[in-house]
Amino acid sequence: MMHNPGGEGGREGLFAALKNTLATLLAIGKTRAELLVTELEEEKYRLISLWAKAIGAAFLLAVGTILAVFCLALAFWEQRIVLFGLFATLFIGGGLLLILALQRQAGQPSKLFRASLAELERDMAELRRHQSKVE
Repeated sequence: MMHNPGGEGGREGLFAALKNTLATLLAIGKTRAELLVTELEEEKYRLISLWAKAIGAAFLLAVGTILAVFCLALAFWEQRIVLFGLFATLFIGGGLLLILALQRQAGQPSKLFRASLAELERDMAELRRHQSKVE
């Protein structure tokens, strides 16, 4: 039996190509979703590590600074009012500088998902290039 190009055989080829295209798109989507999940997990662990180190460092520095100020106050007992005033000014100034640095950093865009977005852009460019070849 002879198949003509526009008959049933043509439709089967079209459906097979459509099925293959859909399977490819689903595989690409699955890969990109896995990449997003991996990036989220890595960012979560990085942030937890940063917070733990920052809290530990802040605690130790605060205790050490308070002890150093008291040692200086004991050593220079007659000038303790000036000494405490000077260190209070330094601490408040340092705190304000940190607040300014936090505001500046919070205003910067996040780098989260940059690799995933770049991969999606490459996928879209490849699909457009493939689509222009087909047409």
